Amino acid sequence: MASTPTTPPHFSSVPPRPSNNNQRHHHNQNRSHHRRNNNRNRWSSSSSSTRYYSPASSAGAGVPSAAATASAAFSSSLSPWLGGQKTRLAPEFSGRRSNKNPGKMNSGGPRAVPNNQQHSKAAEEVLHSLTNAGNDVAAIDSVLLNYRLYVAEDYVYLLKEFANTGDLLLATRTYDFAMSRATDSTFMGKLTSNMIRTLGRLKKIELALNLFEESRSRGYGNTVYSFSAMISALGRNDRFQEAVSLFRSMGYFGLEPNLVTYNAIIDAGAKGENAFEIVVKFLEEMVDAGCLPDRLTYNSLLKTCVPKGRWQLCKDLLAEMERKGIGRDVYTYNTYVDALCKGGRMDLARHAIVVEMPAKNIWPNVVTYSTLMAGYSKAERFEDALNVYDEMKILLIRLDRVSYNALVGLYANLGWFEEAVGKFKEMESCGIKNDVVTYNALIEGYGRYNKCVEVRKLFDEMKARRIYPNDLTYSTLIKIYTKGGMYAEAMDVYREFKREGMETDVVFYSALIDALCKNGFIKSSLRLLDVMIEKGSRPNVVTYNSIIDAFKVGRKPALECGPDTSFEANDLQIKHSSSIVDTLLDQKTDNGNNDEIMKMLEQLAAEKAGLTKKDKRITQDNLYIVQIFRQMHEMEIKPNVVTFSAILNACSCCETFQDASKLLDSLRVFDSQVYGVAHGLLMGHGQGIWDQAQRLFDELEQMDSSTASAFYNALTDMLWHFGQKLGAQMVVIEGRNRNVWKGGWSTECLDLHLTSCGAACAMVHSWLLELRTTVFGGQKSSPILSILTGWGKHSKVVGNGALRKAVEALLNSIGAPFQIAECNLGRFISEGTEVATWLRQPSSLNVLLLHDYIVYSQPVERNQTFNIPSLGAL
Repeated sequence: MASTPTTPPHFSSVPPRPSNNNQRHHHNQNRSHHRRNNNRNRWSSSSSSTRYYSPASSAGAGVPSAAATASAAFSSSLSPWLGGQKTRLAPEFSGRRSNKNPGKMNSGGPRAVPNNQQHSKAAEEVLHSLTNAGNDVAAIDSVLLNYRLYVAEDYVYLLKEFANTGDLLLATRTYDFAMSRATDSTFMGKLTSNMIRTLGRLKKIELALNLFEESRSRGYGNTVYSFSAMISALGRNDRFQEAVSLFRSMGYFGLEPNLVTYNAIIDAGAKGENAFEIVVKFLEEMVDAGCLPDRLTYNSLLKTCVPKGRWQLCKDLLAEMERKGIGRDVYTYNTYVDALCKGGRMDLARHAIVVEMPAKNIWPNVVTYSTLMAGYSKAERFEDALNVYDEMKILLIRLDRVSYNALVGLYANLGWFEEAVGKFKEMESCGIKNDVVTYNALIEGYGRYNKCVEVRKLFDEMKARRIYPNDLTYSTLIKIYTKGGMYAEAMDVYREFKREGMETDVVFYSALIDALCKNGFIKSSLRLLDVMIEKGSRPNVVTYNSIIDAFKVGRKPALECGPDTSFEANDLQIKHSSSIVDTLLDQKTDNGNNDEIMKMLEQLAAEKAGLTKKDKRITQDNLYIVQIFRQMHEMEIKPNVVTFSAILNACSCCETFQDASKLLDSLRVFDSQVYGVAHGLLMGHGQGIWDQAQRLFDELEQMDSSTASAFYNALTDMLWHFGQKLGAQMVVIEGRNRNVWKGGWSTECLDLHLTSCGAACAMVHSWLLELRTTVFGGQKSSPILSILTGWGKHSKVVGNGALRKAVEALLNSIGAPFQIAECNLGRFISEGTEVATWLRQPSSLNVLLLHDYIVYSQPVERNQTFNIPSLGAL
């Protein structure tokens, strides 16, 4: 049986520090469409050989054995994370607002990583010549024959470069050429393990498996490093359970896992986005086996925290590294910054870059700044994102592919298409080819502003340039066309999507459901949800948020806050059924061979042409919201702040106060903390409810600022809408004291840019009352007082911002002497003396003091029964 060889140099578990310009660790790239070569059987994607392991039958395939325990030092520092969350509000509460980023993550392309492989100058010349050879197989072979590369490191360097650029043809020809001249088994094993990693990064997992089996059968692949490479490749391709099975099978082949192997399986878990609680058990087993973790181990563990933005866990891991004397590197901080950005903690991310990294003598690189810029863009802090770009220019940090794509997307989302196209062209001039992510960013931006002609041109152009669309491209196009009512065009795109052999996934379904919901086609979206689940695609919180949010579209909001009995009058007794689609459509979803998505698009096209009856809105919306929430609970899909906001927005659109009260009361069954507080404040803010609210606000302080502000905005909007204005004011004051809104509040200016309409109105009252106290205290007023709302440049109708209109209506209703500034439509101004005079009038106090419409009201009886329609299997 082959013995474990000595660790070769290129398998060092701690990578050397790379230069600033070529670090691209952990960044997601686009789907590259690889060159194909069918000349050799080795690279056939079909395999008739028998696999060496069975994922289902491997012992302990899911996680390490229960007997494996970590050292006391490790357990003492991280064991709280294995037992549960520190607060009741889980990290998912601040979860994704959309599926856009996951779509990009799953676009199928290789991730560019630093290539610090030792190599000769001749290897760089070969790389340049091979790249220029393109798809010409004869030219590729000629280059390989004319240059003389003798050492394995040169070929390994080439393979890593081809993995970065996505050149499958160049990788396979180079590997075949090197292997045809190799005579030493160590040389062949080193080359093969790196080729397996390359194939894994290129998403050619079946080719990697075939090569692994071939190398193992011939002897040179039966090493720890080949197994480690195959484990890593499986992890990169979302086949973590198979990676675990292979890991468990090593003993059968006489191999013992070492540091490289443990790092590979931990990294495989991280790349497959498995939960930290699962992956960390391999660390426990590793320590128990006598292998001490290194920096690479912890860097991989940090990656498990990124998808859900578990930045607090990242901080604990960093502290653990510090205690164990394990140094950090730029990769460590890049991952930490990414987790902070995913969690919305942009201020902490900035602090990590500006303060923490220099303190450790670690300097940010292009990846660090690209991650920060993307985080600001996701949080819609576009000005901050542009400032990061300006800082990169000052520091002379050369943009990479990820940076350019982030900038193109940023400009496109802002509607700055001239700048977006400028960066698009600049990429090419700098030698960085436009790719599918670049085009996706432009298409999404143009679609956001309903520029469908430009969208079509970009789609045709990318195909003409042989930049092949991916699933995100098609889902974005279908969403754009569906939202625009261009159903024929959506059908054409969907037909092409199916011809390309692509499969619908949660990103695709969620995009189409969102488009249907935004057009008010709730029944169609629910039918599509039914199809989605039946096809085995599990919806996520983004999917359900779109549906819940749709229930407020087109509903007539309550104009009065007085008592009303319409809810009881309309409380129909709908029996529990197997599917909401049965209730809504009186028909079962077709489970035959017909394509339900195509049928749905055809129906919508016919409705638009007036050939069939239109999809009518659903009655009893609030009851269906409860049942949708129930199904989320049953599927263990945790609601987030967007869900909460959507439900409270739906409450604000209820026709009566009683309808909103009963809806919130029903949701208390699922979350007594969040919805219990919202219901209690709606019914009158007694001291007991306010104490509960304070505890909830304490937990919200652990969340990112965007989550907290969204929570406060939604809550105050609902309270203000139903006349609970003193309660809304108390929530706003609490938010201000906790610095929820980052805008300014001073004796000169009130910045309302980040507030909702209800929060802004309550804040105006509080601000003016504070100014009144200042006036009566004898202090001199500022010469000019300002209220900033923004003028609505991001509104659907530019310049018609809802916030500005709401504040203007409020100021007029209370008689406050503010006018719109001549040079700024989003600014209300007044002379300080004029406002002071108005505030001294006795009548001003009467209009500024707020009251609740209902005070200390009893909540709806919990034993009051009413039937809720069932979603069933949906």
